[in-house]
Amino acid sequence: MNDIQKWIRIRKDLYLQMEKQVRHRLGEDTPELMRYHKTYQNEFSRKWQAAEHAELWDQIADSQVVLMGDFHALHQSQKAQLRVLRNIPKNRPLVLAVEFFDAADQLKIDKFMSGKMSEKDFLKSIQWEAKWGFPWEHYRPILRYAQKNKIPVFGLNKAFAKRNATTLKSRDVFAGKKISELTKSHPESLIFVVYGDLHLASAHIPTEIQKNLGKPFAKKVLSLFQNSDKLYFQLLKKGEEGSTDLIRINRNTFCLMSVPPWVKWQNYLMYLEQAYDEGLHFTSDEEDDDDWDEDEDSDFAPVDFTDHVGRYVKIMADELGLKVSLSGLSVYTAHDDSFWSQVREHYDAKKQLWIQRLIEDENSFYLPEISAAYLARGTVNHAATLAMHYVHAQVSEAKTLFSEVPQDFLRLIWMEAVAYFGSKMINPKRKTDTIADIKASLVHKESSEIGKEALQLALAQKMHELMVITGVPGHRLQARPRRKLSYMVAATLLGGMMGERLFNGYQKKLLKVSALASFLQKPMDNKNFEAAYYGILEVVESLPAPFQSKKEKL
Repeated sequence: MNDIQKWIRIRKDLYLQMEKQVRHRLGEDTPELMRYHKTYQNEFSRKWQAAEHAELWDQIADSQVVLMGDFHALHQSQKAQLRVLRNIPKNRPLVLAVEFFDAADQLKIDKFMSGKMSEKDFLKSIQWEAKWGFPWEHYRPILRYAQKNKIPVFGLNKAFAKRNATTLKSRDVFAGKKISELTKSHPESLIFVVYGDLHLASAHIPTEIQKNLGKPFAKKVLSLFQNSDKLYFQLLKKGEEGSTDLIRINRNTFCLMSVPPWVKWQNYLMYLEQAYDEGLHFTSDEEDDDDWDEDEDSDFAPVDFTDHVGRYVKIMADELGLKVSLSGLSVYTAHDDSFWSQVREHYDAKKQLWIQRLIEDENSFYLPEISAAYLARGTVNHAATLAMHYVHAQVSEAKTLFSEVPQDFLRLIWMEAVAYFGSKMINPKRKTDTIADIKASLVHKESSEIGKEALQLALAQKMHELMVITGVPGHRLQARPRRKLSYMVAATLLGGMMGERLFNGYQKKLLKVSALASFLQKPMDNKNFEAAYYGILEVVESLPAPFQSKKEKL
């Protein structure tokens, strides 16, 4: 078995393990549900080809209905929906029709969208947690976009006491009828539908639309699936998974590929463990204000993520040929009071403040002095990032938390680079900001915003690095931020760019595993770390950049 085959086997095993655990938690499928699912899988048994984004935009322009899939527990799924919405010309009238709202709640939806009802009252009135239950924060940006652009929103779902194959079909019939009604009442508009991926199979909602509007109308309906497991592994075998984010199955059917299957299913598993096992709602959205929503009288203990992180540690260590023990791995979250007890016991006030800032900025990190791994969010990206922080600390024999800035700035950048590289080993579809993205962000930032200082520092450091590795004598960093937080944010940005190049070089076999392992083993507490950093950077900068802007990808 060669390295590529081994890589595929490890990921496929992880995917099958995650999917199996999700299925186990949801309960065994009935024969009817299995047939419903098989109909969906048959959509991806046809011939397909990689597609350019322009093909999708052109086909949307020729369509009157767009059906876009939704994997409810995966935030990337909702982000992709918003990206597609934003690419539809502003002069084209739009109607947004969604599964996550019941049609029976239309008056409440109208009231909320018009600003006549608060978000809190709206969610309570439609019984969001009971009827839908997936993180509201994942869907909020889509609705904000609709409000800002005066796009009417309609509910498509119908509540049933039981969820089975019969009610799935009944919901398809109901949604097909509602979409057809919207098409007739808004003949000049594009009806943009967000609905679960399974329902988009030709024999499901599309057939119901045809029954209402006639077979010729099928040419006006575009289906955009998301993240087919079957198609991803076909891309993987061809070595095209990194370069392909859009697949065309036929004239009116596409599939967007934004995350690997194991990431999709592990995110779902984490969601189920948190939401159902523990009665907690630990969200994964960047805009959420409250990570934990716990009943004070609950008898449940917090979710233990040590197994999830440990699984990734093992994959990373085995693939890179590193010896890493799991005996010292203990994963904590904001819900663990014992974490703060240890921090207060072992760190002085200055370092406690640094740790507090890391937590407030939703960073996942490892504290070598107390062998404590802190997980900021229950997502695959954070778990994988934390796993590599742990691996790096073990192989570099790190003994201390680096928090003195600007003295430790280069160390922070390198730690973030390694952690980001590790997260790409698990989720190769992940994308980071580039210099072009940072410059674009600066243009849109107000001078009073704290983010501007961090962005300016990142740009200045990047320029300084280029001067150093090209041999410009005596060049100094042209930035001195006032806030320590700016160093954290800039290190994350710069580390992400560095890690992206490292992974691209590693994936394309431009960087040997032995060289990468030697980089990871560089002692972080060495007084001459600066020389080691620029030696590594020179190699990294010689590797090709995988993309100019993360906005190139859907």
